[in-house]
Amino acid sequence: MKIERRLRRSWPWAALALFLVVPLALPEGFYLDLLMFTFMYAAMSVGWDIMGGYAGYVSLGHVGFFGLGSYTAALLLVHLGLPVFLTAPLVGVMASLLGAGLGFISLRTRGPAFVIVTLTFTYVAQLLMLDLKGVTGGSQGLFLPLLDLPANLIIVPFYYAMLALLVIAILVSIVIRRSKFGLGLIAIREDEGKAEASGVNTSLYKILAFAISVWFAGTAGALHAQYLNYVDPDLAFELIITLNLIIMSLFGGRGIVWGPVLGAFVIYPLSAYLVFLLPSRLAGQLHLVALGVVLVLVVMFMPDGVIRTYQAWRRKGPNDYRPVEPQASMAEAAG
Repeated sequence: MKIERRLRRSWPWAALALFLVVPLALPEGFYLDLLMFTFMYAAMSVGWDIMGGYAGYVSLGHVGFFGLGSYTAALLLVHLGLPVFLTAPLVGVMASLLGAGLGFISLRTRGPAFVIVTLTFTYVAQLLMLDLKGVTGGSQGLFLPLLDLPANLIIVPFYYAMLALLVIAILVSIVIRRSKFGLGLIAIREDEGKAEASGVNTSLYKILAFAISVWFAGTAGALHAQYLNYVDPDLAFELIITLNLIIMSLFGGRGIVWGPVLGAFVIYPLSAYLVFLLPSRLAGQLHLVALGVVLVLVVMFMPDGVIRTYQAWRRKGPNDYRPVEPQASMAEAAG
């Protein structure tokens, strides 16, 4: 038991140490790019889970904050010359403030109504970036200046920035999970009426959770724009980004710190290889089909996610395993 506990405590640090030296051992751009985007999706998925997993409020608006973060960082760089590595956390704070305002309005609704409100916000943000041609470039988008680095090193700062974002996301999720605030969010997820009757300030808890959740999307969007050196409305507000976050969280297990991380490290590399191997004409459509199939399989056979299913299997044994009661409706999570 002591050895098992030591392994549980030490493996995250071992994984972090490994990821820190990967750029030295694997200088090839493809693998660094794959890991960098995996870190990005894992961080955003952990952030999404603070709202969608702990509080039980499924949001389709995170890609809206991702896109606004991309445009804000791009405009600060193009017009003021402020480097994205300096402004990205501040852009995340802007996203949090905007998220708190949106949460104050949208979190008065529940269930499908909240999903629709957050989705509407995404489309409104996309239309604004499309119509403000004098500022955002409209459908032509914005081109960002390149970093003054050798071509073979250009990905390294973004790799470490996304890794740092993931570490911050995991630490924040752990702190929330072990705090009174996290217990309040879980109480809201289980029964919001009873939580409010028990003295939980449900409105404040939900707004704070939403503001924290979208910080990671806004910060990731800022870094993403500089990495691509380009941003346009279709690229920044692509709905598949939010769908990826939801499926990753469902796959690993909602309301668990490591659930979204596991989901991202399984789903994104598989998706990337699928897109890389298939012909370009079919890659986009089959990618969506594959995500849909994964979602259906998870809902049917692992409604609690991989981690909870494995834990229940270990407790009960392979012969008498039955899925544990889900802590939140998977049908609701799927919209």
